[in-house]
Amino acid sequence: MSEEKNYTIYILIVLSILFIPLAYFYAIYLLLRDLISKNYKVTRYLKSNKYLLFISISVLISIIFSKYIQISSFFGVMIFACIGTISYVAANFGTERISGRTNSICYDYNLNKLLTIVYIATLISYFIGVFQMIDPVYVMPKKWVDMNEYNLKKRMFSSFLNPNVFGFYINIIIVTICTRFNMYKSEKLENNKFKILEKVTFIISIICLFFTFSRASWVSLVSALFLIGVVFDKKYIWFSIFIFICIFGADALLGINRADVTKLSEDSSLSYRIELWKTSLKIIKDNLVTGIGFGTFYKYTGLYSDVIKKYIEHCHNIYLQILMDSGLVGFTVFLTTLYSSVKKLLKEYFSDKYNKFSIFLILLLSMTLIHGLVDSVSLTPQIMMILSLIAGISLARNKKQKN
Repeated sequence: MSEEKNYTIYILIVLSILFIPLAYFYAIYLLLRDLISKNYKVTRYLKSNKYLLFISISVLISIIFSKYIQISSFFGVMIFACIGTISYVAANFGTERISGRTNSICYDYNLNKLLTIVYIATLISYFIGVFQMIDPVYVMPKKWVDMNEYNLKKRMFSSFLNPNVFGFYINIIIVTICTRFNMYKSEKLENNKFKILEKVTFIISIICLFFTFSRASWVSLVSALFLIGVVFDKKYIWFSIFIFICIFGADALLGINRADVTKLSEDSSLSYRIELWKTSLKIIKDNLVTGIGFGTFYKYTGLYSDVIKKYIEHCHNIYLQILMDSGLVGFTVFLTTLYSSVKKLLKEYFSDKYNKFSIFLILLLSMTLIHGLVDSVSLTPQIMMILSLIAGISLARNKKQKN
């Protein structure tokens, strides 16, 4: 039964990488199947996790008090699907020890199988991205490039529909592989084919990350690796330096100058973000307690800004976005959950420094929080589902270790 449940999770992961709409439909199907079969395994897990319950309640409050309840309900369904996905994966994902230590991610047979599937699906998404870049017919939307400032006509986005979203996903893959590279010398991984797949994925990931031209992704990845290297393990500093040289060096050599700080004052994306942040603060001031509801930002921008006239999905800052969408109610739940997660991860790491999974989660969280200063990518449907799957796997491992 555990193996069968794992396969449903593998399918969900592949859909999340290659065709996100189907991933949400499939997640909802799995949750409904659990209810119809009267298994209630997912429901029981959700009830047992107070943080998931608090998040669910805060989402519901935001929807109820939204001026545009239909729009908020639509996006709320996606959030509830993600919460359900966390519970489903946590309740059903089976782990299988290979030997001695359970804390090290290389000893988990099912997790290695999962990573193999992730890497293959990721390479397919890279192929789609490369095709976009070489396709002479494809034209990049003007809002994604500053043609007047940079020697840039195309950006890779693959199946993720947006280059910044794709860049964030690639960061997740690179963070995963860096964590595993860091244990190659201390742990014996018996599958050489898997190691080759991982190394190939790592190299292509850096290349594709460059072609997203997502500066937020570049900076957040390098900064997070460097930060973790300073605080926890110096080896990550070398990963940070290597990726910095590859990406920023290529940017300078090819004359694109996407990372040229002297051009920031003339960069339309930066000035646009500043206007979005100013507008968000005004909206928050008038909707402080319960927020405006999910997916309704574009309904308010024209009322609070004379500059922003076009449709805009988010405000390019996760902290402002959460506070604006769900008010102090949701933001308090966010901070409480974040504090609890950080505290638990640090405790796990310092109690067992061989625990590579905990350092992976710390690194991923650091990258997400840094990236969130200038973008709301982690709150997009594509990334929310992927982060929910990671959270579910993490909770499943914790439950297995306790048992």
